[in-house]
Amino acid sequence: MKYNLPNFKYISFFISMILVIILLILSYKLLFCKSDKYLLDNQEVYNLHVYPWGTQIMIKDLMAPIYIGDVKNNKFVWKRKLQKYSGFYQLDTGSHLLTDLLIMSRNDLKKNLDENNINYDDLNSSGYVYLQGGTPPINIYQDIRIDNKPHKMPVGLMAIDKQDNMLKEREIVNGVFGLAHIHNGHPLKKYGVTDVLFKTVSKRSIMIDFKNEKMIVGAPIPTDYTFKGLMHYDNNIMRMNVFILDKEGNKNKLLVDTGTLYSQYLSTGPQILEGVKEKGSEGILKMRNAKILPKDLVGVGKKILGYNDLYHGYMYIDYDNNIIYINQNQ
Repeated sequence: MKYNLPNFKYISFFISMILVIILLILSYKLLFCKSDKYLLDNQEVYNLHVYPWGTQIMIKDLMAPIYIGDVKNNKFVWKRKLQKYSGFYQLDTGSHLLTDLLIMSRNDLKKNLDENNINYDDLNSSGYVYLQGGTPPINIYQDIRIDNKPHKMPVGLMAIDKQDNMLKEREIVNGVFGLAHIHNGHPLKKYGVTDVLFKTVSKRSIMIDFKNEKMIVGAPIPTDYTFKGLMHYDNNIMRMNVFILDKEGNKNKLLVDTGTLYSQYLSTGPQILEGVKEKGSEGILKMRNAKILPKDLVGVGKKILGYNDLYHGYMYIDYDNNIIYINQNQ
């Protein structure tokens, strides 16, 4: 059998070029493309916006009394009008509700809703407020779009007028998207965020994949975690407390809270914390530079794994079994 040498060389060159192109595409994906290794069927995936100071999710069509400009009698005037708008909301594992932060007084907020004949639930009797400030939310069920996915969601309108800490926070976010679960039997149950998210998935779980800027609802349990902890809390409203052992031999509850920027412990500086097997935790957690935060921000003596020690990796919450899985990627 004879080969046509020029044609053979041409075919060999063509095949070589195809292999080089395939190799370049694979290299590009490995180096520059974001991984979807946690994505399977029957999940909802939401895009996140991850920054060193917090992680946000975009919400459209949220209704609130916000300012709009108009011209009356040849003068430009501002007036609050109940209308829909879009905003960015901070993912907060230390909070339970979706709240929109409004720079107005609570009385003015209620007056505006009453004038527009809007039905709402006043959560004043619940006493639910954030430690940093705010007022009990005024709740309205709304048809909104979370990362362009439609949901009927309870939205708490929170007045923050004249509250310095909250006003500063409002400059970078429109509100808070709470991911702590509210269990049956608690009076705030119907206002929780997580039950709405779980309606379209079979597994009650949330993966906050900071590295790849995804929130995956219904994701399977990851296998490459570096810490696993059973949550400990006293009533029907979730707090993401896990037990840890410090280098001094002290066993403490540690709150895993994406809503607190900096980790806090009993002393400042680097901390290495181990799981406590008899309390359902295992693995290692690291604080690169723990602080002791002012009591008006976090209370007294709180031990907190803050956002700055979480956002390089992932946090996975198994709501069925009350377990947190963490990979700090550091």
